[in-house]
Amino acid sequence: MSRTIAFLAGCLLSLNLFASAVDIRGSRSCSKWIEEKRLANSTKEMNRIPVLITQSWFLGYLSGRADESGKNFIKGTDSESIFLWLDNYCQANPDKNLENGGLALARELMQLKGIKP
Repeated sequence: MSRTIAFLAGCLLSLNLFASAVDIRGSRSCSKWIEEKRLANSTKEMNRIPVLITQSWFLGYLSGRADESGKNFIKGTDSESIFLWLDNYCQANPDKNLENGGLALARELMQLKGIKP
């Protein structure tokens, strides 16, 4: 079942990757992220698919921001720490979206790592 979930997550992520080079596509609201995480903590494995897709999107978004800026602010930061930060951000800002969170995390990581914006 885990391979099936990974395959489906990869397929859905690839759809988002080719959506547009200009518009930010696939960004969920923080309130939706909180709800997805709550459902993922249930016993049904299928409820993890939206979380895996959103996590993949968020890492891709951060990677794109780092590449576009020429500042590798995510280097040395593990994914679990990024997702924990996102959980905390969304709990505190349910009216924001993941794109807002990505920008805030990028600024915070650059500041922590002494990278000039």
